[in-house]
Amino acid sequence: MSRSLRRAPRMLVAFASLIVAASALSACAAADASSDDAGSSDSSGAYPLTVEHVYGETTIEEKPERIVTLGWYSQDVVAALGEVPVGVEDFTWGNVDTYLPWFADKVDELGGELPEIIPFTDAGEYDFEQILALAPDVILANHSGITETDYKRLSEIAPTVGFAESVWASDREDLTLTIGSILDKEEEAQQLLDEADAAVAAAAEAHPEFEGIVFTYGWYLAEGETSLGLYLPRDPRVPLLEQLGLTSSPDVAALEGTTDQFFANVSLEELGDIESQFHIGWANSPEEIAYTVDDALVSRWAPIAADSYYFFEDQRLGWATTAPSVLSIPATIDDLAAALSAAVPAN
Repeated sequence: MSRSLRRAPRMLVAFASLIVAASALSACAAADASSDDAGSSDSSGAYPLTVEHVYGETTIEEKPERIVTLGWYSQDVVAALGEVPVGVEDFTWGNVDTYLPWFADKVDELGGELPEIIPFTDAGEYDFEQILALAPDVILANHSGITETDYKRLSEIAPTVGFAESVWASDREDLTLTIGSILDKEEEAQQLLDEADAAVAAAAEAHPEFEGIVFTYGWYLAEGETSLGLYLPRDPRVPLLEQLGLTSSPDVAALEGTTDQFFANVSLEELGDIESQFHIGWANSPEEIAYTVDDALVSRWAPIAADSYYFFEDQRLGWATTAPSVLSIPATIDDLAAALSAAVPAN
């Protein structure tokens, strides 16, 4: 029998997953009772499992053991669920170590070996031969920027799960429960989500000063650029900060339909039209921060002019917002809230 994991509204994902799992278990039990050789060899009824994503459907025949993750998120969920990937995408972007600290700590806790790093080739694509040599049972790219061409080539190696709708934009609950289903660990995935949500709620309660503050989040201004990139509400950074009590700028939300990316480029001449009381930024160095805030047009933007901004010089926290997973949140949310609290303006 086959189980299909289909997309549902965020509030229904966990409930729907449990109902589907229960139905599959019941059906398999009935089949086993009526015939000794009926049904799948996997008595749990979890497989085959069909997962829908932006590039179609992927069927996973049995529980995967050798897992490759591409992107910035899935490896955390896999590790949090007690499995160690055999390969993960290169994280040497920005001033961070090859492995994010909470991931490396979890692998050590599990007694596993750190996975092989999968870099991009000089042609700007994944090293497909390297991935093939890892002999994966599944390739998880739930939060990534893989193209349809990438997806087709990866699918020739192993069943590949792409992102749900948009590049680099995934819902924490949906992603976690999807991977939980793929690993036949839905209950554990839901428990991890509950614990992460509780940690964010506790941090929000400890910092009532966030309530009502309209914020924007983007990155630094590179030399010669005439626009500033701001993350859209679909990007997981924004919902995390909203959970802490901050309010996303409605002017940035209005840009959602203007691009298929997870960010929007706002012309510096029009930056003053973007409502923001508090700007949060990503930069790799103090020099990049200074270049950004000293720009003639950026410096006149309300949050910068009011000295109401915070740039992540501690890139551990920057990455914790970039991929706010059930592994990274418990490890960083208190530090993140404290850092923002020190910079946020008084109501």
